[in-house]
Amino acid sequence: MECIRIWTEVDIQELEAHIIMVDDMLGYCHKCKTIGIDIRDIKKCPSCQREIKYVSSTEAKGGKSEIVGRMRKKLPHLAFVDYDDYVRLTGKKKAESLFKA
Repeated sequence: MECIRIWTEVDIQELEAHIIMVDDMLGYCHKCKTIGIDIRDIKKCPSCQREIKYVSSTEAKGGKSEIVGRMRKKLPHLAFVDYDDYVRLTGKKKAESLFKA
């Protein structure tokens, strides 16, 4: 099966609250900062118990798609988020919050 990027509007706070960063074997909970999470069939963070809906990987920087295919096979129930887009949008949100104060 082929993968294609689909753009949709998302609430960045919702995304941040339910994303896990992964490599091929382990994950990192963005919310509670737990590292070394076994990602096989993950539905909730084992530490903070938050529901995982999204997955991303630093290995996907620059449009590299190999990790996307591997994660789609391991975690088909999660939506894969482009890492570059994620960093850009969360960085923009952080910068906006600095100027609102």
